[in-house]
Amino acid sequence: MNKNQKNPFNTPKGYFDSFEGKLMDKLSKTESTIPKGSGFKVPDNYFEKFNDHLNGRLENEPKVIPLFSIKKIIAVAASIAAIVFISLEYDQYASNKLSFSDLANTDIEAYFENNDFELSPYEITEVLPVTNTEYSDFLNSPIQSNNLLDYLNENVSDFDEINIEDNE
Repeated sequence: MNKNQKNPFNTPKGYFDSFEGKLMDKLSKTESTIPKGSGFKVPDNYFEKFNDHLNGRLENEPKVIPLFSIKKIIAVAASIAAIVFISLEYDQYASNKLSFSDLANTDIEAYFENNDFELSPYEITEVLPVTNTEYSDFLNSPIQSNNLLDYLNENVSDFDEINIEDNE
């Protein structure tokens, strides 16, 4: 810090030496700057008449009774809104029920192909109805050899698993 800095705010020389004397002189003067009386004046008998004056004003003002209560209007509006909301949600829920017939066959096939249920062919045949199936349908439609070879190539990893007996 610079100690030689000049402060522009200075007090006159000897100011604090004679300060007490000057202050006491001003206080001892008969003409004081502080007023002797109060600056506010209360009218005569103000506090005695105040209650009568206030009661007179309150009696003259009639109570206002509203014809339509806001609380009643809000309660009616809220109940109507709740009824409308519940009826719309109930109707929407009732119309969104799905049945098995709504699903497309391709969706069902894709579901079974993508999910592994580990069902054996015997378990599947137990579930499938046999009433509409004719055995003659299988016998009359010959299986083409190309389709059979493609199926075996895709699904059989070891051809020794197939027990082919040579009956020639």
